[in-house]
Amino acid sequence: MKKSWLLLPVLLFLLGFPPVTSAASTAYFTAIWENGGQSTSPALLKEGVVYTNANILESAGLLASRSGSGSRTVYTYSSWKKSVTVTTASKTAKLDGQTVSLGGKSFVYKDELYLPARFVVGALGGETVSWNAKSSVYTARNLHFFSSASAVYGGVTYTVDKQTGKLYAQAPAGQPRLIANLGSELYDMIDFNFRKTDGGLLYLTIKDIYGEPHINNKWYTLILKDGMVIRQASVGYWQRYGDNVKMYGDNLILTDGKLLRVIEDGTGKVKETLDLVKLGGIDDKYLVEAMDDDFLLIRPNQKGLLMLIDRNSGNKTLLYKELLDADQQLYAETNDIPFYGDRLEFTGRTGNLLKFKNQAVQDGRIYEYDLSKTQP
Repeated sequence: MKKSWLLLPVLLFLLGFPPVTSAASTAYFTAIWENGGQSTSPALLKEGVVYTNANILESAGLLASRSGSGSRTVYTYSSWKKSVTVTTASKTAKLDGQTVSLGGKSFVYKDELYLPARFVVGALGGETVSWNAKSSVYTARNLHFFSSASAVYGGVTYTVDKQTGKLYAQAPAGQPRLIANLGSELYDMIDFNFRKTDGGLLYLTIKDIYGEPHINNKWYTLILKDGMVIRQASVGYWQRYGDNVKMYGDNLILTDGKLLRVIEDGTGKVKETLDLVKLGGIDDKYLVEAMDDDFLLIRPNQKGLLMLIDRNSGNKTLLYKELLDADQQLYAETNDIPFYGDRLEFTGRTGNLLKFKNQAVQDGRIYEYDLSKTQP
């Protein structure tokens, strides 16, 4: 990317502006983002330079921090691929570790930092489009996002670029290394979960809960061996929460909501593939809430009624019909808050008895189902 904009004399930038004044006047900053989105925010015109609120850097995915006080307050905006550091009343900044000219002097107005709009646009990889002197609107386009999420495990930093869905790993003394493409953009509440297996594999789950009011639940699951991704899957649920089971016995589980793969620990070999749509009888994505050699507990996203699948016979049982009274059965069939379906939660097994709680009533009762009922 060319950065000649950092070296241009400020006079070139002033050509389209009204005469220099000492007092700031109201202006507007219109940002057109790389994804086509557009936002307009108040700005200030001061001494012939348009200044925009530095919080637009946060809108681009950079995390903000502040240190010091008064005229020596240092503002830092950073992500794993972009960093901006500015001191109050300074004419220079640190951009990606290099000292550059701001093309003006930063200042604080109403406890908010203001930076020259041209500098901000260049820092975000965009380009200036126009200055409308009549309406005092400064327009820039193709501003890039730099949002990411990171977590550290075993001394390695794992970072996902939320815009591209690419996952990187970085050792303390090394460079970021691309290890996987998750296949889609990530949006909001990113959570990493790491689990080391007895066979030396690493099971990594990245969860993205997004939307308003956070009704989408996207899972990315990856199995790593010696730092390399050897298996991965992803599944998205709508208005459905809860966790897919990760392991049973010495086996790892991967699912895309319609197919389930049983993975051998240590080798990563696929031991078995199960068709959840065929087993459940509904063309939907399923949560996998428990599994063992002889049974499977799955829940379709939309209807949300927990099913018991006997893995030996293939028999299917709707557990709410077996465990709940008439009122609770009606609730399971008609309830839509916070989501459709029953609220049965598997808690474990003793012999042939599967045990559940009913979170819809939270009465402390343990509901038991005898697996031998499903056997032919």
